[in-house]
Amino acid sequence: MEGHILLVEGERAARTSCAPILEEQGFQVDRAHTRRAACTALETTPPDLLVIDTRTLRFNGLRFCEELSANENHIPILLIVPEDQKRPHYPGVVVLRGTPTTRKLLNRVKRLLSPPGNHLLRAGELALDLQRRVVIRRGEEHRLTPRQARLLEIFMRNNGRVLTRAFLMKEVWETDYLDDTRTLEVHVHWLRKAIEEDPKNPQYLTTVRRVGYCFNAPRSLTARSRPDAPREVDHRQTG
Repeated sequence: MEGHILLVEGERAARTSCAPILEEQGFQVDRAHTRRAACTALETTPPDLLVIDTRTLRFNGLRFCEELSANENHIPILLIVPEDQKRPHYPGVVVLRGTPTTRKLLNRVKRLLSPPGNHLLRAGELALDLQRRVVIRRGEEHRLTPRQARLLEIFMRNNGRVLTRAFLMKEVWETDYLDDTRTLEVHVHWLRKAIEEDPKNPQYLTTVRRVGYCFNAPRSLTARSRPDAPREVDHRQTG
C-alpha cells in the first residue's frame, strides 16, 4: 500500500516502534526524534499521515500535537499515548492508548489515509464517514447502524435548521405514518450517546418542542457550513 508517513518517536523506540509494521505494509516511513526534526520534515516534505508516539519522546508530544491541531494542520494525525494516560481530545486527531495490536494500528492508519472524497461529512468536532457508517468525535469512533448514519447525515447536511418529525420520517423511513414516532425518538437517543459529551444535556442535537429537532454545530468549526439563515424544513412543503 502506498502512503508517506512521518513517524515521530524517541530514538530508543526499537521495541515499541511502529515503523517495521508500517514498512512491511509498503508504507514509506520517515522518522523524526526531535521537535525540530519533526517541524522541518512537515515543512519540507509534508507526509500523507503524521504518527506521534508520545511513549518514548523526550519532548512534550501532547503539546506538539495540540499546537498542530490548533493551527488547523490539514495532515491527518494518529496519536499514540501510554496506557495510563488520560485520553486527550484534539479536533481531527485519532488517539490510540497503550501498545496497539498490529491489526488495530493498520486499521487506523488505512482509514486515515483513505481519500475523504464525498463520503466524509464534517460539522464542528464531528466527522461522519458515510461509507463505513462511523462517526468520529474527538478521536473516538462510534459505529452506527444504517438508519442512524442516514439520520445523522440529514442533520449534518441541514446544520442550524429545524427539521420536522414528518420530514425525518419520510427521509429516513420512507413513510408518512406519524401516529408513532417512537422509533425516531429512539434513534435520536442513540445518536446523542455517540455525539454528545453529555447526552442528557445535548449541545449538538436539541429537541424543538412540538415540531422536531435541530442540529447545531459551531459555524467556525463547520467545514460545510451553509450561508442561509436557519429555517424550518418540512418534506411536505419542500417536496
